Amino acid sequence: MEITDNHFHLDPGGQKEKAVRIFLNSGGTRLVLVHKPYSPWDKIEQFKEQVKITLKLSKKAREVGAKVATIASPHPVQLVKLLGKYDSKIASDLYLEAVDFCTNLVEENEIVGLGELGRPHFEVNDKIWNLSNKVLQESLVRAKEVDASVILHTETGTPEVMADLSDIANKARFPKSRLVKHYGGIGSIKNSHGLTVSLLASNENIKYASQNDHSYMLETDYLDDPKRPGAVLGPKTVPRKTLKSFEEGIIDEEQFSKIHTDLPNFIYKEFS
Repeated sequence: MEITDNHFHLDPGGQKEKAVRIFLNSGGTRLVLVHKPYSPWDKIEQFKEQVKITLKLSKKAREVGAKVATIASPHPVQLVKLLGKYDSKIASDLYLEAVDFCTNLVEENEIVGLGELGRPHFEVNDKIWNLSNKVLQESLVRAKEVDASVILHTETGTPEVMADLSDIANKARFPKSRLVKHYGGIGSIKNSHGLTVSLLASNENIKYASQNDHSYMLETDYLDDPKRPGAVLGPKTVPRKTLKSFEEGIIDEEQFSKIHTDLPNFIYKEFS
């Protein structure tokens, strides 16, 4: 059976393929490898070069035996940073140019989806908040045009937050079942409002979701940060927590398959 970590980062200064081997040796088989900002950028060519790094890291992960679905987009916090240098039109246009670069990569079969899109997970003024939501909606419109899945980075997923994200998806006419709330917790699945939830792989989250028959995937949000080894969760976590939960009867074979095979296959379509 497959074991899929639904949110995994690699860093050119981190463990890279060594972290992937740790995941594989613990029982893992597939990674959703998500682009992250490696350094500040304020020009589109800088962003493109960083995404090329992610593509190279994906290749290294495959070379050591992982099946990989690669996801990339400008991070939502990047819009806030661009607003520190440019006015709102230039900043949003530049951000959406980066989104378009990633949708082109989807069409070229270099990546399978966009992420992390979203909005700030910290307090900002109303002008930035409203612009962030507007840009998120437009990003979803563009992702839908190329049939891309989307991973969301937002504030903590309460039922109210999930309802708001669902409303944005509806306005963009984006299929909510392929819109993934990353870094999910219990609040995200109490009422997901149709979005798919990727739960942080803790015992509490797995037990609650499984006992209440919620649909979900599992992630570590492993950062591969050389300054913070093991953050957020280490590469062993998803395989170990899954196998332990299965052995203890917390998840059954059908749930195991849905978490690690059925849902990821539906959302990302292809691991290679």
